[in-house]
Amino acid sequence: MSPVPRVLAALATLALSGPAWAQRPLRSSDFAIDFSRGPVVGPGRAVGLGGAYGSLVSGVDGVPFNPAGYAERSGAELSWFSFDPVVSFFFPQRNWDNSGAGGRDYDSFRVTQLGLGMHFGPVGVGYLATIQSYELGARNGLERPITVDMSSHHLGGGLLLGDGEVVIGAGLRIGSMNLQWSGAASNPDSGNALRYVGVAPEFGALWRPTGQRFRLGMAFRSEVSALPIDFGVTEGGTVRRPTGCVEGSAGCFVVPRRIALPWEVEIGASVMLGERPFNIPWQDMAALRRDLRDRQRDDRARREREHRIEMAAIEDDIERASLDARWTAEERERREREEREYASFAWRWRAARRVMLRDRGRRFLLISFGLVAFGPVGRGQGIDAFMAQQERPSGRGLLLSPRLGLEGEPWANRLQIRAGSYVEPSRFDDVPARVHVTGGLDLRLFRWDTFKISDPVSFKLTFTMDYSYNYFDWGFGIGFWQ
Repeated sequence: MSPVPRVLAALATLALSGPAWAQRPLRSSDFAIDFSRGPVVGPGRAVGLGGAYGSLVSGVDGVPFNPAGYAERSGAELSWFSFDPVVSFFFPQRNWDNSGAGGRDYDSFRVTQLGLGMHFGPVGVGYLATIQSYELGARNGLERPITVDMSSHHLGGGLLLGDGEVVIGAGLRIGSMNLQWSGAASNPDSGNALRYVGVAPEFGALWRPTGQRFRLGMAFRSEVSALPIDFGVTEGGTVRRPTGCVEGSAGCFVVPRRIALPWEVEIGASVMLGERPFNIPWQDMAALRRDLRDRQRDDRARREREHRIEMAAIEDDIERASLDARWTAEERERREREEREYASFAWRWRAARRVMLRDRGRRFLLISFGLVAFGPVGRGQGIDAFMAQQERPSGRGLLLSPRLGLEGEPWANRLQIRAGSYVEPSRFDDVPARVHVTGGLDLRLFRWDTFKISDPVSFKLTFTMDYSYNYFDWGFGIGFWQ
């Protein structure tokens, strides 16, 4: 073989083997873990629509897509107060953060979502935590098992404006990581813990004009930089290692100087085709009752003024007394009718809303779009690479994730189906982005009034799936049909 082919073959081998830094072990804490969102995690509808959910958020589990979800309320909600608990577990298969690796270097991995949202009329508040839990056994030179919990938390509130035509939300995005080294068998109390915490604001808005067939949403999330706490840093600024650990020695698990959630900008738009109304205004029944009472008071004051004017125009005392007696009797009857109307208002209003919702058209096709921009992370390293204790620069530039989702109801008032797709950009220079295909369905099961205690509601079975190269996730759950 001539020298030129030998050189070309050597260059090809180097190109296919990946960058040299991918094989170097971590030796210094001078890096940040790039804790960027990867695959879509959230409510079944969001996953089925490929993450194109920024203009459709409803409830606290939609806050990671748009903080307006704190306050957004469907026109089908009839109560002034409501609460929205969230308990979800995910067990993703294979390559979670699109690192390009064929498998994990840790024993187990799971994602948990816990939260609670509450609505008080047009005001909503809530909290949601998404926790990624890793377990790494005592191997590859590690003397003791390590547990890593990486969490993102959302705490905030929102407000409905103009019967919900505009919804705004704001709050705090909190990033945290907890590393726990198990104690040695001879001394179980010798374990170590290192915690990171950081916080930054986030904002969101939703525009859903009443009677129109479209919605727009946007959100901005500031970068979160989580730093060590609980004696995690010495006076010299060096991140603490496990007890007895020597720099570069076996069993020395190198930990980061900080955890970074990059800034994000998310925009979304959705259009509904078909006979089903889209932007049904949410009405505050308590406010409507107050308006009714105010109108009744105004009517009573007007009638009294007119009666006084009419009485003043009559000179004869007997005729005036007779008119006053008749008016008083008639006014008593009118006020009794008004009181009955006021007392039954809530029942009549709920009944009318139920009829409106029941008789509305069901056939529709919803088209939803989304685009998420992820900011860079200085000196970032990937989560999987950190768990493997290998250098793997991550998140060094601006990345975009376009998203598209479709939803329809082929079986009226019984079955909804959805499909979507999104691009998950790679945070690593040597790994291409991957395209996800998603889907899901809601199947209406039965209607129940909780032993006559509450308004009757319909339950549904939900199924979702998310597939991409070297990644698969699926799930099911029970919810309320709308």
